[in-house]
Amino acid sequence: MKTTFAYLGRVIADRPYLFAGLILSLILFSLYGASSIRMETGLETFVDMDSPEGVLLDHYIETFGTDSIILIIESGDVLDPDVLDYVDHLATDISNEQGVDGTRSLPAAIRSVNDGLVPRSEAGVEEAISRLPADARRQYVPSGMMTLLLITLEPDLSGDARNQFLDTIETLVSVSSPPPGVSVSISGDPAFDKQMQEAMGKEMGQMIGIALVLMVVAIGLLFNHVRYRFLPVGIILCGILLTFGIIGFFDLRVTSPVIGSFPVIIGLGIDYGVQFHSRFHEEIRDKSLREAIVATLSHAGPILVAMCTTALGFAALLSSSVPMIRDFGTACLIGVVSCFLLAILVVPTFFALFGYGRSGRGQDLTDAAEMGVIGHYNTFLGGLAVRVAKNPAPILLVFALVAVVGIQYDDAIDINVDQQSFVPETMPAKISLEKVEEAIGGRSTVPVIVRGDKILDPQILEWIDTFGTYETEHQEEVTTHTSIATLIRDYNGGTIPASEIEISEVVARIPAEVRDAYLMGNMEAMVEFTTDDLEIDRMGALISRIRSDAVWLEPPPGVDIRPTGRSTAYGNVYEGIVRSKNQMTLFGLLLITIFMLLAYRRFDSLAPIVPVVMIIGWNDLIMYALDIVYTPLTACLGSMTIGLAMEYTVLMLERCREELDKGMELYEAIREGVTKIGTPITISGLTTLFGFSAMLASSFSLVSGFGQTTVITIFFSLVGGIVVMPAIVALVLRNELETSGYGNDDVTEG
Repeated sequence: MKTTFAYLGRVIADRPYLFAGLILSLILFSLYGASSIRMETGLETFVDMDSPEGVLLDHYIETFGTDSIILIIESGDVLDPDVLDYVDHLATDISNEQGVDGTRSLPAAIRSVNDGLVPRSEAGVEEAISRLPADARRQYVPSGMMTLLLITLEPDLSGDARNQFLDTIETLVSVSSPPPGVSVSISGDPAFDKQMQEAMGKEMGQMIGIALVLMVVAIGLLFNHVRYRFLPVGIILCGILLTFGIIGFFDLRVTSPVIGSFPVIIGLGIDYGVQFHSRFHEEIRDKSLREAIVATLSHAGPILVAMCTTALGFAALLSSSVPMIRDFGTACLIGVVSCFLLAILVVPTFFALFGYGRSGRGQDLTDAAEMGVIGHYNTFLGGLAVRVAKNPAPILLVFALVAVVGIQYDDAIDINVDQQSFVPETMPAKISLEKVEEAIGGRSTVPVIVRGDKILDPQILEWIDTFGTYETEHQEEVTTHTSIATLIRDYNGGTIPASEIEISEVVARIPAEVRDAYLMGNMEAMVEFTTDDLEIDRMGALISRIRSDAVWLEPPPGVDIRPTGRSTAYGNVYEGIVRSKNQMTLFGLLLITIFMLLAYRRFDSLAPIVPVVMIIGWNDLIMYALDIVYTPLTACLGSMTIGLAMEYTVLMLERCREELDKGMELYEAIREGVTKIGTPITISGLTTLFGFSAMLASSFSLVSGFGQTTVITIFFSLVGGIVVMPAIVALVLRNELETSGYGNDDVTEG
């Protein structure tokens, strides 16, 4: 590996313009690919739509028209005939638009029970409403000051078409001339998704900007002892652009967690630029420019190993059953590799083209900054490392004990997968949804798909009715239920007819916009359970009981019952996080263990993993102490910690081993190695911390919460690399000296 990288250094030093052209080509490719980036929101980011659950959910959305836009009409008195007339005309205008499958409104419901007419007096309106089924009254008139107009979109409407339709709705509402005192706001999942996409796009640009500004500040303050100190920032800009280009070129989607990946990429990517730049600054002191470039790249092996361990940590995320976790892992994986590739090309190419000082040599570069703060810090690191190395057992025991305590608290950390809780509180669609929920009473729904050869058979309808009634009476969380059976009873004087002919006649009297929400032909129906607003774990437990009860109640032969919908989807995500968060961490550790053994072919190469495992435990303890919950992003923390911390620990061990190979005594080698690598690690760690701090400013709680945990993780990674790792290094190198036959004199105090 060393020979290969040295050869690359010679080629770059001899042909810098060729590599400058290659770098420029990568940038042009990135600009082309970035133009194709697409952002996605909605359930498909939570649920694998190719899985059986995803296929059922997609079928449910298409069949029963749950993809609805809600218009919230507010007035001092929504039962005023003039207000109803306005709502009726608005519904008619909207129903004529392309992409609309149907509309449901209070005027249409009143006509269905009042001979096709809407009364012209408020008393007549109230009397007609009293004849509506209770569920319809709750749906259309949640309060005396609010009514809802529901717009069902055509199945398979693309995301772009939905967004264009929402723009059309906004235009129709703005020119609709409502009566005085009437206001109209737009809500529903499509509106929520559209506004979330817009917020994500704006947020991503802001966060990248903030992260880069913080990086510039950090580099300016901490990396001022080298020439061209802002070069790593330029590498990061190119790395982010290349990441965008690859994501766009391969048509990979950008979801809300991917927003959080860019500060991660910036934070990790800056490290590669700093490491190569620092090594070049060290080598140029006593070498020519060409020799310094070759020497710098000849020592790129440990950085490559560190990058691979980071990449494998993110690769472990691809094993998750939650799509947005896989999206995050993919983006981070692409970003880390892109930044390493550019760092190993840009640093030597830049210095080959522009040199490193007037003389091209580095003897005069030890300036006041290095003799001042940096010099004092180097002395502190070297002294600390030797003290730790001479007393490794108590140091490791204390830190390991804290880690063990933290791991015990992992299962006590709460989990949150509610998409609505992740978005900005001021987002209009979120405010509108909360307004509806407040008016109708906070509630959730659990739809259950019922399939059979003849779903309108009296026996099957009776079973559906019994099933719904049983769950409502026996599950305290269920408040009401609605199904084709309850609709038939509502439109038939409270009973279900005994013959299929009579049932067909009743079904024909039910308005299509009401009937189609619960019946699909004669082979499929839907039972919708309305529940209290439950925590996701309680909702998951309720859905499990509903499944069990459906089996226990013995449905008629050939009838299949399967819960679906958003609540079920979120429950699956919850279970997926519970099941996979530790599995991803263990899988990441396994991948890195295999890689380290293959790369080094000795068991002591696994030593850098020890502090990493400790850090995972520290993370658990601090999350529990600060009441930080697991989300689809923080569930990635274990795997990401492996990637972050392994880089520092690997570089620390390899640099100390390099100094030992020069013939130094053990503790002097540790002092020298930690002094030389500790400062670049600290600088890259602090600049990484600055980059992650940009996430704290996010209006998405999903991202800001992740930022909080990663800032803590970076601090712990520095502690693991600078404080814990010298103890590990002392044990590993002492063993190497003993097995190589050097004897005790080499490991005595110097």
